[in-house]
Amino acid sequence: MKLITCFVLLASLCPLFAADESKPAADPFGGAFFPPEMVMMARGRIDLTSEQQEDLRTRVEKTQARSADLRKKLERETAALVSLAMKERVDEEALVAQLDKVLDAERELKHLHVGLLVGIKNRLTPEQQAKLRDIAKDGGAQLGEDARKRLTEKVERVTAGAQKMADGGRDPSAILKTMEGKFKPLIEAGKVLEAEAVLDRVLEQLAKDAK
Repeated sequence: MKLITCFVLLASLCPLFAADESKPAADPFGGAFFPPEMVMMARGRIDLTSEQQEDLRTRVEKTQARSADLRKKLERETAALVSLAMKERVDEEALVAQLDKVLDAERELKHLHVGLLVGIKNRLTPEQQAKLRDIAKDGGAQLGEDARKRLTEKVERVTAGAQKMADGGRDPSAILKTMEGKFKPLIEAGKVLEAEAVLDRVLEQLAKDAK
């Protein structure tokens, strides 16, 4: 069936993110902080409480929204700087003033991201931080493998649920559309947390439909 073939294809995409997740990100603080993706992927292994998880999600969502605005601002200011620089005769005073605007936007963006990292670390217990440092010793390879297995299992559950809908005479096209239009692009972009969130929402909907 087309439905099964599609979901098997999607399941085969899960290993694609493992290599990306195992690569340690550039860390100017020498490992002092823990990326939110790492904390959430290791939540079971570090016994992250539901309250901690909710706090982390809230912090990340707020940061992402503000970050998107700041990136747009940075793009506008950078474009204006380039426009000034490309003129045949450059107004040095105007160029320097515009450069300051670019640097201000960059600084605000960095402050935002560092603030997120600080907030996350301060919500973790010393024991949780120690476990995360131990997990990071292999570059996150095992963490990536654990996440791959978890997402593959969830994709299989979505496949089974969608097939059950089809067998019962119900149209699973909405699920197929979500998997193709949201889950697949996120996995291909290496956005594991966002991809898993899509799977969780689909599974929740399947559970409701099954009642």
